[in-house]
Amino acid sequence: MRPPISSGRIGDGGLDSCPEKKEEEKDSTSRLCSDMSDLRIERIGSTPAFQWISVYTKRPPMKQRFHHNIANSRLSHHAEKGKRDGLFISCVASEANLWALVMDAGTGFTSQVYKFSSTFLPKDWIMKQWEKNYYISSIAGANNGSSLVVMSKGTRYIQQSYKTGDSIPLKWMDKKWKEAFHVTSMTTGGSRWGVVMSRNSGFSEQVMEVDFLNPSEDINRRLESGYMITSMAATADQAALILSIPRRKITDEIQETLRTSSFPSSYVKDKWGKNMFITSICYGRTV
Repeated sequence: MRPPISSGRIGDGGLDSCPEKKEEEKDSTSRLCSDMSDLRIERIGSTPAFQWISVYTKRPPMKQRFHHNIANSRLSHHAEKGKRDGLFISCVASEANLWALVMDAGTGFTSQVYKFSSTFLPKDWIMKQWEKNYYISSIAGANNGSSLVVMSKGTRYIQQSYKTGDSIPLKWMDKKWKEAFHVTSMTTGGSRWGVVMSRNSGFSEQVMEVDFLNPSEDINRRLESGYMITSMAATADQAALILSIPRRKITDEIQETLRTSSFPSSYVKDKWGKNMFITSICYGRTV
């Protein structure tokens, strides 16, 4: 594994392998595995080969900021400026080997580190941060195989594992679901997939939907019955969506999902006025 080539810190503080941070504490949560289904999604503008997929969730008023089309050399500038303003990185994504950052004041994190690497999810650096009690909170991969990993303190997680591969690691995920892990981050880099699963995630049930090409009554029924979109990722060939039920029931939870041909800057700003904040974003195949 090549060494990471740049990194940063906010606050104090192998390919196809399956690194894991272990703790003794147990979590008795269960999971529900879905069949492969589809998702109803709002479309704005034309239908290009690739699109941004963004999710907005109703939250109490808070400060949120986003940046996109960020070169590697500018990542630390935006992250450190956000830190000075009391913001932590909440989600990341990539388009055309450039980065998008979403930062806000509602993460609950107390400290944060991040790493840009020429490798896809650098194992040595991640394991070193696990030793310091940081957990992966957001990941993104670029077309050229590089990646951006964000790890934070102040999460609820007690144990974490991740896996990379040339396809969605469904067998590994099924094994981890049975061990009371849930998917907490997911990304792609080129044609590769990376999935992070954590224990004590705050979820009681979880399903995955793959290649959601058309409106799905099944998915919409799940959304109406308490599932929330909590992770998503896409390559040029495939898209995947994770829906979860929070262990603590949230009343009047509202989510909206959007597909756009360019980064949805104006839509994000419009939703802020309605206390709808971006909670997940990725860039990949059109459907």
